[in-house]
Amino acid sequence: MTATGAKATGAGAPSRSAQMWDQVNWSHIEADVKRLQVRIAKATREGRWGKVKALQRLLTRSHSGKMLAVKRVTENRGKRTPGVDGKIWSSPAARWNGMRSLRHHGYRAMPLRRVYIPKSNGKKRPLGIPCMRCRAMQALWKLALEPVAETLADPNSYGFRPERSTADAIEQCFITLAKRASPEWVLEGDIRGCFDSFSHAWVLEHVPMDKAILRRWLQAGYIDEGTLFETSAGTPQGGIISPVIANMALDGLEAAVYASVGTSKLARSNAQLNVVRYADDFIVTGVSKEVLECKVLPAVRQFMGARGLELSEEKTRITNIAEGFDFLGQNVRKYDGKLLIKPAKKSVKSLLDKVREIIKGNASVTQEALIQKLNPVIRGWAMYHRHVVAKASFLSIDSHIWQRLWKWARRRHPMKGARWVRNRYFRVDGHRSWDFATKGPADGNTSGYRLFRAMTIPITRHVKVRGLANPFDPVWTTYFARRRTAKRSVKLFGATTWC
Repeated sequence: MTATGAKATGAGAPSRSAQMWDQVNWSHIEADVKRLQVRIAKATREGRWGKVKALQRLLTRSHSGKMLAVKRVTENRGKRTPGVDGKIWSSPAARWNGMRSLRHHGYRAMPLRRVYIPKSNGKKRPLGIPCMRCRAMQALWKLALEPVAETLADPNSYGFRPERSTADAIEQCFITLAKRASPEWVLEGDIRGCFDSFSHAWVLEHVPMDKAILRRWLQAGYIDEGTLFETSAGTPQGGIISPVIANMALDGLEAAVYASVGTSKLARSNAQLNVVRYADDFIVTGVSKEVLECKVLPAVRQFMGARGLELSEEKTRITNIAEGFDFLGQNVRKYDGKLLIKPAKKSVKSLLDKVREIIKGNASVTQEALIQKLNPVIRGWAMYHRHVVAKASFLSIDSHIWQRLWKWARRRHPMKGARWVRNRYFRVDGHRSWDFATKGPADGNTSGYRLFRAMTIPITRHVKVRGLANPFDPVWTTYFARRRTAKRSVKLFGATTWC
């Protein structure tokens, strides 16, 4: 509650703005926005671009659209991260007033706050953080642009799209490569500095939205260590709408790959071309190394060049499926003609390094606190890999973590014997012995904490989303409802407590 609101309504009374926000009927708001999004998608399928523009204007000026945009930027993971103005919308009153500030007339985009996050190769990835108003404005236009992007998207694009995930991309790899007659050569593609390199001219010409607003976002610049820098290329990595714009720029890659061997379906079939893309990472399969190297790769480079992009020479390579390749944290490889997809060694190493860092950095905390820090990390990694051949990796990881925890426990009590340490930190739970856990119901306590084991997660085959499925097309409503129901019915493995 603001000081002004307190004065106006009396000490302790919520302000009028806070009351307005708290009384919102969100189901009605979401239904209004979804109805307009369905109409935008329908107009896009029919090629009525004037209608698309009119409906986008209606959505971005609507009360429901503004409310939903503010709700999304104030409830996501970055809700407490301010932009260059240092402001966040944490209170109901601030959110309501923020919604009222989303006016197009006189809107000026503020520069982004530049931060750097570490990458797995030791380098740092630049991230631009918009202020809250710009964030909400981008979320508002994302609501209007996403139906267009989904309608025009490549069937085998899976990154940063609603109702799609990395599991869908990996399952498509299996479908494409698992058969005996499947293609044996794979082009692994990676775009150098994708988000930082998009041509502004190309984006402004081809992205169907308000050009004045889009231009302000693209040319807003960023502030790094107190200095303002201009942006002459790229989309702000960290901006809410950037993934949608990037996907729209990269859509058409499949058509360019297929066209590289001719326009007939027979030519494509003989070349065994298939494309699987997740954001800026993609693979292309082919019947031979020569087809990929002499026909497909030049076509891909030409496609990227038109958008101001170029392939990374160090990460782009052509590989035989018998050698295998890493894609989205998984290793895809054929062993004596049988395709197996396993967690990549880099992914396993990354998890174990993180676990070791947590254990080493918490040498003096309680056992309960250590378990609470480790469980989300182990469970999240195991849930990500539960759709592939990961049982052996799960067993190895559990064994390694147990060894680290045994050393952690022994080091805390150098004057005690191994039996005492075991009785203090480990429990027997049914057929599971040496369970790293606090005292539970069997010991007379009402609750207790135990370490999550990756091995407790069963391996389940993922059902891939259909390539042409569009969440903004009413024809697919029942299909997506069934998929969401199936996901909700999956048991949440590894509860934190005993009870």
